[in-house]
Amino acid sequence: IEEYEDASSHSVPHRRFAIADGATESSFADLWALSLVHKFTAEPPPVTPPATPFAGWVAPLQKEWHAQIDWDHLPWFAEEKARGGAFATFLGLTFSPDPQGEKPSFFGRMFGMFSAPKENHVTWQALAVGDSNLFLIRDNALHTAFPFVQAEQFNSRPLLLSSNPSFNSKVWADVKFANGDCKANDIFILATDALAKWFLTEHEAGRQPWRTLYALKADSDFENFVAKIRADSLIRNDDTTLVIFKWMDGPIAQ
Repeated sequence: IEEYEDASSHSVPHRRFAIADGATESSFADLWALSLVHKFTAEPPPVTPPATPFAGWVAPLQKEWHAQIDWDHLPWFAEEKARGGAFATFLGLTFSPDPQGEKPSFFGRMFGMFSAPKENHVTWQALAVGDSNLFLIRDNALHTAFPFVQAEQFNSRPLLLSSNPSFNSKVWADVKFANGDCKANDIFILATDALAKWFLTEHEAGRQPWRTLYALKADSDFENFVAKIRADSLIRNDDTTLVIFKWMDGPIAQ
């Protein structure tokens, strides 16, 4: 756990979830990953294209990260490395009422027939930088994978979001966005790269990895599961983070 540089955060009342994978080769990557996920669940950016609003949302976090570093007490070589900034992948997921489901029809507007809003008509929105992944399971099948859809897409050089603004000029054009609807009993899975690649590899082999993950009921179950698939060389020995929940049918706060 002392080497763990992933991060996750969620706010069930606000329906916001986020994960990040700090790049081990950069300095204070754990602080950067934590800043990203906590800020998203507290105050997310617009989760829609274009990516420009996301760049503005990141800027204050970069200043906060810099302020957390005790620069005066770093050895010169550590300071030089830290000046290059921290790097992390990032995935944020949020839910909102679907305004399209609350508008009366043309006929209804003409004759004053306004039905009650469909409070449980909900959509999800997600953004991603790099290879942290989202999976949506519906009717016991993989309905959506985002941003990667095949195991072979994972490699050792994912797109990374940096605490150093000078390294993000090429990132903004590659921020990925996705959205969709929610149905009762949908299962949402957020996973950092090692676990996400395992998931897609299992799915491509005709298995149902979501059943394995959904059966995990405690942190100790997850630890034992990861230890086993590492020992069986089914997953890379890397920081491993999982967020999993089931969408229950019902209203969502406005």
